[in-house]
Amino acid sequence: MNKNQEKIQAALERIEDGLAAINTDEDWLHFLAFQSLFYNYSFRNAMLIYLQNPEASFVKGYRAWNQLGRYVKKGAKGLAILAPCFKKVEDFKEPENKSEYQDSEGEKVTKKVISGFRITYVFDITDTDGSDEYLPVLVKGLAGNSEQEKEIYEKLKAFISTEHPVQEVTGTASKGSYNLETGVISVRADVEYLQKIKTILHEYAHAIDFAMHSEEDISRNRRELIAESVAFVVSMRLGLDTSRYSVSYIKSWLKDKDELKIVADTVQKVAAKIINNLAESSDSAFSDLKEDGE
Repeated sequence: MNKNQEKIQAALERIEDGLAAINTDEDWLHFLAFQSLFYNYSFRNAMLIYLQNPEASFVKGYRAWNQLGRYVKKGAKGLAILAPCFKKVEDFKEPENKSEYQDSEGEKVTKKVISGFRITYVFDITDTDGSDEYLPVLVKGLAGNSEQEKEIYEKLKAFISTEHPVQEVTGTASKGSYNLETGVISVRADVEYLQKIKTILHEYAHAIDFAMHSEEDISRNRRELIAESVAFVVSMRLGLDTSRYSVSYIKSWLKDKDELKIVADTVQKVAAKIINNLAESSDSAFSDLKEDGE
């Protein structure tokens, strides 16, 4: 095993150790709050950054910082992450009409596939100095009074309604639901707006999770942990703290901490999809959400 492979193996072992150290719902929420800052990084890289510097808030590579008009301070210690290595492979693109397929119709295409990983280093903003002119807005400060929360909810509702029918309901003990057959998302009408925001994100996360993983043998525990964890991450990205709702909810479904190892990667992927969907929407209120990742 060469030196680079040893570093990669050490990084993978560090990720496993980090997951093993998450023993409670409070530990999990603390990591999710951190992950909301690095939602567009893979779960593994977010965990690596967290383990090396739990106070990190915005990271870039050495050259990327230079392009933003900043420089890495002398003596700053980089944070090791895993960067994918790619190779080109040839494949054949199938014709649209497969019923009339002939061998001669196969179109040869070249695509990139991941062939392995290498160690690269990023630096937190606190390890840099220089101009602030080109720094992006990391988190838009939307949290505040009920009017602001109402506006966020209405904008979320309008956006999600372009993909799933959203209805507000009364006369139910449940705060929300997602109908797998009809795709309808229901939100209880008589709760405060922060609760509505958390609920509509929770149900939207269910919709994306079921679309990404349609297997029927996935337990309800796992589905609920994913949905609530995603709702917490996206809410944090919006500048809203839903922990007073999420702590008890996650605690009620967290039967085995080993479940977190299974759901962690899915939480990252679903949260990133929602945040990117919002950032790419036509609503300018969400335009500052998107960040580059690894």
